[in-house]
Amino acid sequence: MILLMLAMLAAADRPAHRPADRPVVVSSLTTQQMLEFCRGKDDDPTADVCTGYILGAFDALSLSREICPSPDHASNIEVAATVRKYLHARAKKTGTGAPSFVVRDALRDAYPCKRR
Repeated sequence: MILLMLAMLAAADRPAHRPADRPVVVSSLTTQQMLEFCRGKDDDPTADVCTGYILGAFDALSLSREICPSPDHASNIEVAATVRKYLHARAKKTGTGAPSFVVRDALRDAYPCKRR
């Protein structure tokens, strides 16, 4: 009975326009803002919001084995440059959603895991 009540409460809290299987992203940063933070040269080594965000995502995706970087091709500058290029190339297509998906996609493209 308690589980049924909890399920009903959870369903009541979910907005009708959001499907249950759609991921919820809690971020105060939009992709357009990320593009602003990532202005300048792609290989800029400056430690800033752009670089920090990218390297944080890189670490999280590496540790969860969603990406498989080679130590020979994954310096901080190379990783940041790869994502910046991806962001700039897709600036008009990225929309205003959470940048975590765009950064994830850029890193997955650049550092795919080999399928066994």
